[in-house]
Amino acid sequence: MDQLDKDLIKILQKDGRRSFTTIAEEIKPKHPDTTIRFRTMKLVEDGIVTRFSALVDPGALGYQTAALVKIEIGGHIVPEISKDRTTTFARELAEGEEYLWVAVSKEPMTLYALVMASDENEIETRVARLRKSPDVARVTVTTLSGVVKGWEVSGPPPGKR
Repeated sequence: MDQLDKDLIKILQKDGRRSFTTIAEEIKPKHPDTTIRFRTMKLVEDGIVTRFSALVDPGALGYQTAALVKIEIGGHIVPEISKDRTTTFARELAEGEEYLWVAVSKEPMTLYALVMASDENEIETRVARLRKSPDVARVTVTTLSGVVKGWEVSGPPPGKR
């Protein structure tokens, strides 16, 4: 991947709807729009750009607060079952629109999730539901006061709305 690809990716991450002509005018040194189109298609074909999507302000969906949740899976008689369940549990959480980010840790039987809700009471309700699962050994919650970088996951930073 050369500098043109890197510059192209940065622009596409900010606005994937820009025309190839507009992008060609922005990138220095200047390249023809046909080159920009070809390179974009090549990034897609190579699996570097995996999709183009709309980023929605979670506040528009009624989400006003967020929390980082650490979920430890356990309690199974056979430890391998807990390890396998960690991955399937993470996939199940990822299907819920209120979970904007879900990751499985290298730490055994641990996953993390960024959960959105209308208020802190709703966060607590979601966490209580997690704690009731027979697969969950422990849940730790950290309510977030704001996001400095990565607002595309949780909404624009204060002053940008």
